Amino acid sequence: MPHRRDLPRNVSDVLLWLLAADVADAHPPHPERPGDCANLRCVGEAYPCPPARDARRAYQAATRCTLIARGRARVTAPAAALATRFAGWFRPTRPIQAPSPRSTPSPRAA
Repeated sequence: MPHRRDLPRNVSDVLLWLLAADVADAHPPHPERPGDCANLRCVGEAYPCPPARDARRAYQAATRCTLIARGRARVTAPAAALATRFAGWFRPTRPIQAPSPRSTPSPRAA
């Protein structure tokens, strides 16, 4: 099958894309009647038949959109300023009380 080795770069779900390619290849338009599907299971169906429409949707679902942003994002604040911004963030708001000492069981009590 020729499509098995020619995957586009933007395919995110390979199995779904391959299944969609198989279904689309099996449901081409009829050569003599372009408004009908050529697959024998779709006799009398207008092209694109439901399986061909589903294959088109599967193609779209299996490919990820092209990213618009290129390069790296610029950081406006220096890293040192960000580090001091959260200084003391985890300090307690009230004094911490020491836990009361627990009595340990004596070995004779067991």
